Amino acid sequence: MKHVLKVTGWCLAIVSAWAAVPACAEDFARHFALQLEDGAAYYSVTLPAAVYAASQRNDLGDVRVFNGAGEPVPYSLEAPRELARTPPELRPVRWFPLRPMSAGPSGAPLGVTIAADGSLRATAAPPGRAQHDMDLIDAGQASREGRASALLIHLRDDNYQGRVSAESSDDLRNWQPAGDAQLLKVSYNGSTLSQDRIELNGARARYLRLRWLDGAPYVESMDMEVQAAGAGRAQLADKQREWREGIVAQAGLKAGEYFFSTGGPYPVDRLRLNLPQPNTVAPAVVYSRGELGAAWRAVSSATLFRLHNGEVEQHNPSLQLTPDTDRHWRVVVDTRNGGLGSGTLTIAAGWHPATLTFVARGSAPFTLGVGNAAAVSTAVSRDELLMGASSVPATARVGEALTVAQSANARSAANADAYRRYLLWGALLLAVGSLAAIAWRLARSVQHQMPTGDVAAAVPGSVASGLANAPDGALDATQAASASPQDAMKPSASSGTVGSEAGRGRDGNT
Repeated sequence: MKHVLKVTGWCLAIVSAWAAVPACAEDFARHFALQLEDGAAYYSVTLPAAVYAASQRNDLGDVRVFNGAGEPVPYSLEAPRELARTPPELRPVRWFPLRPMSAGPSGAPLGVTIAADGSLRATAAPPGRAQHDMDLIDAGQASREGRASALLIHLRDDNYQGRVSAESSDDLRNWQPAGDAQLLKVSYNGSTLSQDRIELNGARARYLRLRWLDGAPYVESMDMEVQAAGAGRAQLADKQREWREGIVAQAGLKAGEYFFSTGGPYPVDRLRLNLPQPNTVAPAVVYSRGELGAAWRAVSSATLFRLHNGEVEQHNPSLQLTPDTDRHWRVVVDTRNGGLGSGTLTIAAGWHPATLTFVARGSAPFTLGVGNAAAVSTAVSRDELLMGASSVPATARVGEALTVAQSANARSAANADAYRRYLLWGALLLAVGSLAAIAWRLARSVQHQMPTGDVAAAVPGSVASGLANAPDGALDATQAASASPQDAMKPSASSGTVGSEAGRGRDGNT
């Protein structure tokens, strides 16, 4: 019976291990519902910030897509490609200071005329600074060679802060908003901090008009930044960047040292450092690392500033980084001039989210699982996944995260059939193993407990008859082989009698 229990125990262990495999494969911390359009074979979905926050791997290797039966489906995961940026060309432009007056009959402001080729000519002396609140710009040939991405205003003033708005037009009558900015030029500790860039909307308009909202500065020169034809895609990608705001940095043990975590493997390529106090200027170096205890590596450096002048406040621009999935960050600020002062340093992290494409194999509902540090990526390339399919993947959307109860119910319902199959196979293996153990046990019992004298009765009739007809010597050998060692050590009178009778038999035959 001991052997039967042993075999049964092994069968139960095998069944338990087999049944535990699906639970390990789907042991993900979070599950999200996928909202799909009906009828498509392939779907693409942009991963939201919640998926990055739930991931426990820097490469998003723990992302999976499951169908309604709980089966993982093939998928590809593509990080956004960094678009090649052609350096813009700078083209000098002419500008004309204007008084706050209405336009003349030709549409041009008073003091300016339009030539036959569309170029502008000044017809009056420029106004004084007190009367100067507007500048008219003639983009000239630059407006036909590409899209105007920015206007650079080189100021003559050593100290200036002011707001400016830009408008564009092709006929000097109809004007459209083109951009706005806060310009800055401040001398600090032997160096100059400047913000001289007005981002434009890429219009190809011939004329621009600048309205100075905080007083016009002395302008040294103006340049227009013209992007080539393919640069529009890079600008569109900039607008599609996701941001996580309000990350709070904790002060370190050393003065000027701050630490923060992004909270997930976001491929951060922009950082905005928001200083706690106005009128602060401080150089800083930014470091990152993937794991606690790893060595820090420098990723960027800049002079941080926040300057306030009346209603105008200037901030340092965002830091541009190579996409970095590290979770842990460190900012070291130069404290020789007071550092950042008191208050809390907050950070905003920007990134381009990855795109997941999957095959809609099986039945709905489809879910996205994430959050398993032991999982290894099973993603394939997009080309391998689509296999030359002519159809464009339909767009899917990641819905709300499922609650623990919803995730458990979904996994239980999805795996019910699989578990039933496993239990049936386990019961079958257990039954076969038990029968084999019982048969083996019975055979051993019969062999050890059968008496010696009952050999003839236990063997088949044909074998017994063969032994009866065998020569006396063969029968003696058979009996001797079947006798136990204890019987062989005992003196037996019958054996001597048999031997004598056998001798007499042989003499009689002789």
